[in-house]
Amino acid sequence: MASSSLTTIPWIPLSYCYRPNANTNTTIPSPIPTFPNISSRRRSVSINAEALNFSDSFEPGGFGSDPDPDPPPEEPHCPPGLRQYETMAVLRPNMTEDERLALTHKYEELLVAGGGMYIEVFNRGVIPLAYSIRRRNKAGETNTYFDGIYLLFTYFTKPESINILEETLKADDNIIRTMTFKIRKRKY
Repeated sequence: MASSSLTTIPWIPLSYCYRPNANTNTTIPSPIPTFPNISSRRRSVSINAEALNFSDSFEPGGFGSDPDPDPPPEEPHCPPGLRQYETMAVLRPNMTEDERLALTHKYEELLVAGGGMYIEVFNRGVIPLAYSIRRRNKAGETNTYFDGIYLLFTYFTKPESINILEETLKADDNIIRTMTFKIRKRKY
């Protein structure tokens, strides 16, 4: 077997490469800056806790004045045979307030007719879309939307009524996009 003429040189960090001669009076520059006598410059600040007044900072009665605050309202429990759903609908941005209220009322009635309970509607307002959406209406006109009115419906209903709701939402010209989610409670 032939021996290799290449010799391996061990890796040495850069800070160790500069080594002055023992005969010269040069010093190695330190990579860490040192400050002369820094411990004598430290100042401590002490605050008297009795001098601080928190009476008007957090609540009218002061900090911790109400030992038993009202618990948050409990969510309604799911009735038997029903499941909890959320539907996000994106409406045309140029709808008037009356048109939006009429559309919201229409879909609330559709959910109640399908056996829905505890229906809540949250109007998120006009929000810019992440990308433009082209939608063709029943008349054959194509519109491009860059923002929309977001409505969030939360409700309990039968699983069979979801198909009817989604078909009605997709057929409506006032709605750009829609998505329905089944809400599952976490076990932890």
